[in-house]
Amino acid sequence: MIQQVENPIIEVHDLSVSYEKKPVLWDVDLSLPSGKLIGIIGPNGAGKSTLLKSIMGLLPLSSGYINILDKPLKEVRDKISYVPQRESVDWDFPTSVFDVVMMGRYGQLGLLKRPKKADKEIVMDSLSKVGMEAFKDRQISQLSGGQQQRVFLARALAQQAEIYFMDEPFAGVDAATEKAIVELLRQMSAEKKTVIVVHHDLQSVARYFDWIILLNMRLVASGPIENAFTPELLQETYGGKLTLLTEISELIQKNRFPNRE
Repeated sequence: MIQQVENPIIEVHDLSVSYEKKPVLWDVDLSLPSGKLIGIIGPNGAGKSTLLKSIMGLLPLSSGYINILDKPLKEVRDKISYVPQRESVDWDFPTSVFDVVMMGRYGQLGLLKRPKKADKEIVMDSLSKVGMEAFKDRQISQLSGGQQQRVFLARALAQQAEIYFMDEPFAGVDAATEKAIVELLRQMSAEKKTVIVVHHDLQSVARYFDWIILLNMRLVASGPIENAFTPELLQETYGGKLTLLTEISELIQKNRFPNRE
């Protein structure tokens, strides 16, 4: 089940990616709508993060091409923001919360320009949205895992992009932080931002996302949550690795559209 989209914000055509000649993604072809919360799910090693990084131009392609906003990536980089996996960041680097979030403004400032009052206001507003304004002078190494993740979200917000790529933003955070992040993502979607998230918790997929991509090296499905998040497609995606299939199936059948708190 692969639903094509009219006027897609992202188009991926015949995408294949290899690491040291070993294929990781094969012949992925999809289109994604704008203004939606989009989840990428699949088993470990399915290529979820690889797909995200490939779309952003962070990995070389073996074949295929990608258009964003109907243009090549190099023409729209300023409209894209990225929240990497938290463990990929050097949190011992000596810098403050405020300075990390200000990095989100560098694309607008240029290398030799100093932040203006408006830039500082955007940084503080971004920190306020993630509940971290009181920590603006704190060194990032002194923050908890959940606080660090909020800071990186604030940096992404400060960029004022149109498309946000997030690689497992809920990993290693407490329940309160996860709830705050979900509320923020919904607000961004309401503002017509497009948010694409690598996610691993199947039990929360139907509550969090509007659109879902099911991936296992090849594209299994891409479409609205009510069409693509089905027991049959989950079985095809995870196969014998999906130990929670029965529980997930019951959840889907009992309530295909859970209330979003």
